[in-house]
Amino acid sequence: MSSERGILESPWVTCQQWKSECVSSPRLSLKGNQHARLLAVLSLLVVSSCQPATSDLVRLEPSIPAPAFTLQQLDDGTVSLASYRGRVVIMEFWATWCGPCRYSTPSLDSIYRRYRHQEVTVLLINEREPAERIRAWVERRFMAPILLDTDGRVAERYQVAGIPRLFIVDQHGQIVYDRSGYGGGLEQNLTLVLKELLTSNRAVSHGG
Repeated sequence: MSSERGILESPWVTCQQWKSECVSSPRLSLKGNQHARLLAVLSLLVVSSCQPATSDLVRLEPSIPAPAFTLQQLDDGTVSLASYRGRVVIMEFWATWCGPCRYSTPSLDSIYRRYRHQEVTVLLINEREPAERIRAWVERRFMAPILLDTDGRVAERYQVAGIPRLFIVDQHGQIVYDRSGYGGGLEQNLTLVLKELLTSNRAVSHGG
């Protein structure tokens, strides 16, 4: 698999944005039947084109080096990805306006609370939003570090074209899993992946 795998646009998010636009946009002035038919077509697109892309974490084989970055935290100092070498890093690109992110970020924070003392960290990388807006939405609910990609440069390095976009970096700084969008089951899937990565690392450490 080429190094471009794992940095593809999330079609589920794109379809959801189109769906939202058709439901709520004041710019659309379709009459009753036209509106209903359009929504029906878009619903089929969401089911047929988007749902499979969000079902599971995808393993990258071979794994690829995670691009380095240093970002400011929401209410603390800076964070460098390199400082987490030796730990599993789960990072997600997200924004407060992103509907699926409202489901994925609490799940990731739950994972952080469970595993933060087991060589695992979670980085919630917000895309291009002011700190005041993020702070108002978060309302002190999250323990996981929230990072500010204010100019989108880190997302560009990871070629993120749709959010939420999740990457898992192993203890050696390699991207080993990725996921586009949010389709449920995130905590369960991450628990299985973390068990695998932590167990294999302990075996190597003990010469197994």
